[in-house]
Amino acid sequence: MPYNWDYLDKKAYNNKVGNYKFRREFKFIIKNGNSHFEKVPDIAGGSGRFAIPLSQYSSTIHVLDINQDALQLIHERNNSIDTIHSDFRDAEITDSFSLILCIEALGSFEEWEFFFNKVNSILRENGRFVFTYTNPSSWRFYLRKLKHFKNGFHPYKEMELDELKKILFKCNFEIDKMEGMNWIPLPLSSNSKLVSVFEKLELFFKLKNWHSQSPWLLFSVKRINTNLNTNYTN
Repeated sequence: MPYNWDYLDKKAYNNKVGNYKFRREFKFIIKNGNSHFEKVPDIAGGSGRFAIPLSQYSSTIHVLDINQDALQLIHERNNSIDTIHSDFRDAEITDSFSLILCIEALGSFEEWEFFFNKVNSILRENGRFVFTYTNPSSWRFYLRKLKHFKNGFHPYKEMELDELKKILFKCNFEIDKMEGMNWIPLPLSSNSKLVSVFEKLELFFKLKNWHSQSPWLLFSVKRINTNLNTNYTN
């Protein structure tokens, strides 16, 4: 059975929209993961869309995913990457890591407080957790929500940005960097030449800084220094 989110699949990420997303996300990972590449687990990392290129930066990468077909693709393409066939929430992890990733997968998990606490428990003191978040306050989310409800199924967990910030703080995280992305009004499988136009507009108008309305947000968070008095603010 083919893995639907394979990064070489033209209906998934092997197209102009997919390439745009990869560039934005990978650049954010590299920029905010700088000096933290010693050990990297990629939660719900699929067929290695990020793990394989990140192997140039780290010799120790682990991909956790519930899809065995996806993990098999990683072995076929780069057998130096360790794979774990498990849901992150159920996986027994005894090691600690300097950088942890969860790209385009957070909405598939329930009980975010449990999820973030587990990430915190395996993140090194000066490490970074990088993840993407789908903003339910954006226009794009409402359109996607209508589409799924029309089909009688809504697969994504919703959480407002302020609520997410509060949970991160409760789980002993503070936001180090945050950027908006994915303002392109085209489907994932699009190969339209307009992708580059929208990408330039996004850059020109600095839409990455409009967090409240960005369809997606990239986060880099770190553990709160408990030796300091830190107060939460929205």
